[in-house]
Amino acid sequence: MTSRIPFAEVPADAPIHNNLVRAAYNNPEMFRGFGSLSMRVHTASGLSDRLREVVVLRTVARLGADYEWGNHVIAATKLGMSKNEIRGLRDGDVGGFDENERVAIAFAEAVEDRTVDDALWEKASTWFTPAQLADLTMLVGFYGLASRFVMALGVPLDEGVAGLESP
Repeated sequence: MTSRIPFAEVPADAPIHNNLVRAAYNNPEMFRGFGSLSMRVHTASGLSDRLREVVVLRTVARLGADYEWGNHVIAATKLGMSKNEIRGLRDGDVGGFDENERVAIAFAEAVEDRTVDDALWEKASTWFTPAQLADLTMLVGFYGLASRFVMALGVPLDEGVAGLESP
């Protein structure tokens, strides 16, 4: 795939120089907001790293976002997630996950589908604090944005990263 948007020059001191950053850096001011939110959903969240990656992988798989999928498979693998778990998130077979993870997945899917109702909120509230539910919602919203961004602009996979066909 060839990017529909030229890749911009990213400052040498930027912490990440991947294809998404090169595409987004066409507007440095917009990128700063995007990059700030990206860092916050990872570092300021009350969610565990594993739960975050479970939710991200399920969200981006449902959206068909090869770019985000490939990069987050790498992150999930580093956290010890198995190929079977990753494949299950891709394919929607989440029965092997812990109950709190399944609730988070159901909540994430409902956020993306705009179908969070009082019953799901009540169930999720038994597992997660209000702050964690806000974090989950922000995480899903951010990865919906990031997925739509890379798909609309045709941002190609980074070198050595596989898309939805993996694992």
